[in-house]
Amino acid sequence: MATSIINPNQIETKSVKYIQNKEYSPTSSSSPPQNEGIIQEMEPNCSESNNNNNNNNNNNVKKGMTRSDTVETLIVDDGSVPLEVEATASSSDDSPTSPKSTSSNNSNKNKKSNNNNNNRLTSNESDTTAQINKKTILSQYNRAIKWSVATERGYEKGPNKTRKPIHNFMEDFHFPTLDDKNAAVHTHPVSGLPVYIWLLADGHGGHEAPQFFIREMRMAMEDIVDFHDWNWEKKEECQLFERFIKDKYKEIDKKFCDMKTKQFKAWKASGFKGEKPLDDGCTFIVNIIYKNMHINCNVGDSRTVLGRRENIKRGLFSHRESVWSQVFGSRDHAPELSDMAYHISQNGGIFLNQNGSKRVHGAIVSPAKRGTKSYSDLVGTRIYRAVNQGISDIGISNMRTLNMGATMGDLLFKIEPAVLTNEPDVTFNKLNTNKDYLLVIASDGVWDYLKYDYSATQMNNNLLEFLGLSMSAWCQKKKAAEGGKVDKKNINLNEITPEILEDIAKIIVQRDYVKEIYCQGLEKFDDCTAFLVFIPAVNNGAKQNNL
Repeated sequence: MATSIINPNQIETKSVKYIQNKEYSPTSSSSPPQNEGIIQEMEPNCSESNNNNNNNNNNNVKKGMTRSDTVETLIVDDGSVPLEVEATASSSDDSPTSPKSTSSNNSNKNKKSNNNNNNRLTSNESDTTAQINKKTILSQYNRAIKWSVATERGYEKGPNKTRKPIHNFMEDFHFPTLDDKNAAVHTHPVSGLPVYIWLLADGHGGHEAPQFFIREMRMAMEDIVDFHDWNWEKKEECQLFERFIKDKYKEIDKKFCDMKTKQFKAWKASGFKGEKPLDDGCTFIVNIIYKNMHINCNVGDSRTVLGRRENIKRGLFSHRESVWSQVFGSRDHAPELSDMAYHISQNGGIFLNQNGSKRVHGAIVSPAKRGTKSYSDLVGTRIYRAVNQGISDIGISNMRTLNMGATMGDLLFKIEPAVLTNEPDVTFNKLNTNKDYLLVIASDGVWDYLKYDYSATQMNNNLLEFLGLSMSAWCQKKKAAEGGKVDKKNINLNEITPEILEDIAKIIVQRDYVKEIYCQGLEKFDDCTAFLVFIPAVNNGAKQNNL
């Protein structure tokens, strides 16, 4: 992801009063969000409405991007994670109000545990029943999830096949990391079921923002999931979960911007001496799996794609054993999206061409009138904002543009009225327990370099097919090496191992070499991070965990 420093000529300015955001309080009475969470039953083509929201700005490779040759991988086989918790008499019908702050969460969890211990069933008959119920519940959600992550630092090609890094630091950050291999999963304190969480932040303008949001959001997301034994069948609980997520995004974004405001004011007070503070930002995506639900929370243009293995022959590569297709794809928050364009225009944002000239475009109207149709005359635009009193008071430069409609951080664009929003899309995807799924979580260093000039949905499907073929090929190779019979029409994905996912993840981030899916002949590549998460059907994992 790249920011641009500009020198626009004769751009109309507007004076706007700077207003600090009100302090967030999780216990305050606030109205529910206007946009409710989306619950998908994950049937073929059921997420078409979401896929249509994917903008097509990813079809063209962004110019000026680069990367390096450092590759990191992380492989975890979480199938054997113990789920040994004592059965307690707790009710899932309790009405949750709000998760506590991260700082007080540990003590509250201890109190919750003590209360549960006090309410423990005491009769032998009840204990036996509870143990049977526990075993049934655990086996119902036992998927033996395996995952991997790989990264490649951005670079520019030099003479004699040398590579020059485009950034002083890697600007993609993710959780879990290589040093935190088992941190993706923890046991829910109430239900005893596994909770999986993956985070990805793609920075622009520096590395401070992605580091900050990964650090702050990790515990915040765990607190929200652990706060209540969520019943995803209840619409009101999904809506409440969504509200908690959106409030937390807003709260932590404000915390970062307040910190940056103090830094810039101090720098201004010193007469602009010393090192200038960074005005950087990032995308931020969260993916959670709890019970039979996958939850995606997305700000920016990093992308999540959820594919499902189907029993049909289809696809670009014409291989039966691929049979993976998209059932969910997050939308990239580009400026041309209907809601993004309206928010930007209503808050003083100015649309520019790549050369810094003002973009000529038609009228921008409320999404209530236009719907979700994107503005084709805004594709490829960059966002600029004129100087106002708030910008002058802080001492921050406005000679910077962005090519997104929503970000975390980016103080310049968050000074009131905020030109860019920090509100995430929150989508609930119900997982069929009898189906295999593949979750791909990646920064735009993957999506911007894909080879085929199709819609986002088609490009996502092409990548899923390639990954499906890769997994099938590795399973066949493993089977043959063990002396078994290879059946191409009936690939057993139980053969998937952490080592297989490691090799596939490495392939995905090495864009200069994978001709099947990536554009070739490019000179620069941006930072790149890709998670691969294999979610087998419940029955596939039951035997492994002896349930």
